[in-house]
Amino acid sequence: MSSNGKNVDIGPEPRQRIIAASGTIAVLAVIGFIALARVGCANHHTPPGHEGYVKSKPLVGAGEFVGTQTGPTSSGWVWRKHVVNIDIRPRTYSEEMTILTSNRLELAFRAHARIRLEKGEVRMVVEDLGGENWYQDNVQKQFRSAVRDAVQKLEPFEVKDRMREIGDQVLVAMKKSYEGTPIVFLTVDIGNIEYPTVVVDSVISKFVTSENNERKDIELGIAQREIDIGIAEAQGIADAQQIIRTTLDPMFLQFEALRAIEQLAGSPNTTFLVMPLSQDGASPVIMNLGK
Repeated sequence: MSSNGKNVDIGPEPRQRIIAASGTIAVLAVIGFIALARVGCANHHTPPGHEGYVKSKPLVGAGEFVGTQTGPTSSGWVWRKHVVNIDIRPRTYSEEMTILTSNRLELAFRAHARIRLEKGEVRMVVEDLGGENWYQDNVQKQFRSAVRDAVQKLEPFEVKDRMREIGDQVLVAMKKSYEGTPIVFLTVDIGNIEYPTVVVDSVISKFVTSENNERKDIELGIAQREIDIGIAEAQGIADAQQIIRTTLDPMFLQFEALRAIEQLAGSPNTTFLVMPLSQDGASPVIMNLGK
């Protein structure tokens, strides 16, 4: 080294320190570069049943769509990119609902919709339908509205009897509403119906009244049949008496009287005195003389 035109030797030790410092700076620079690269790089994973929406993530400015990836997969270490994973598997979305029916009574129940997303449409889902919140942002209100329209014109017990019909009606409406979108409705079901207390009490009251009326009808039927039987028996006796009065002649009566005497003759404990004829001339006069 020169100083005022003269060469100055700094010696070996200062030179080694300079070389060591330069090496340290280089190592620190490499470490800093690696650290910066690691901070800006990431390996983005997409699980099974999902599609990933890959977007750039620049240091300055807005990111742009880069591509998609279908799980299970990962992007590998990439520089400043972001992945939004969207579940495209069929899922059931349930809504707790309370609706006024046609007679202004509240009916509580659950509406279940089974929905999936079309494969390969993740870009539209993210950019146009709200991404991970696509159901809450674009489907939930419309689904509830369709169910309400189908239920509120019915009476409470009609809903229970027509649950399958209501589900099919809502399914047709939702398929039509989301035609041409990645949202696919598979099934709609209505269940877990809870009737208001006033309706339950009314049904119980009607059931008890119906039971009482049926019991009274049965008792009335039994009484009427007994009356009919009594009338029939009385009519039978009257008819028999009429037949006897109009058809039995004296000769027949005399014959029956003789048969009776023949049977009495075999009795060892009674003595009878039999005279030829009674005043009516039809049967003999029988007197019991005792012993």
